[in-house]
Amino acid sequence: MNFAAVGVVAAVCAALAGCAETSSASSSSSLGSVTGRLTGGLVGGGGSRARPQTSGESISAGAAALYAAWLVDDLGRQLDDGDRRLAAEADFVALETGGAGVSRDWQNPVSGRRGQVTPGATYAVNQYTCRDYVDVVVVDGRRETRRSTACRQPDGSWRPIS
Repeated sequence: MNFAAVGVVAAVCAALAGCAETSSASSSSSLGSVTGRLTGGLVGGGGSRARPQTSGESISAGAAALYAAWLVDDLGRQLDDGDRRLAAEADFVALETGGAGVSRDWQNPVSGRRGQVTPGATYAVNQYTCRDYVDVVVVDGRRETRRSTACRQPDGSWRPIS
């Protein structure tokens, strides 16, 4: 892991925290989401395989940054490790091979939670291929939605940027 990059992210987050409204839950939630995405991308992009915290299974190298983003996301904190692993793998496959508007489902038979990811069209940002995508997860009977953007990295992984 690049500790200099982590330091830069920490400094930016600290600067942004000073600008956040303390009375607004949505402002702090947005700030936390941005901070989590930045940190998750750094943590998840550092190795070839990520080891989920409680599961004995590892996730693919391409899904590592996506998994790390689920760890710090508001919706991701409502899921268990197996749910996050399945969601990250579904995100990766949908971003890598899915057609625009074509959903990919996942389900955890242990927790009973399920979800789906729907990628948008690919587009270029500088030298990167990027896609918007929408995750819908059913948590305790409630449908929760998360909208994100990820860009494909030179190593084949997808790194969330928003």
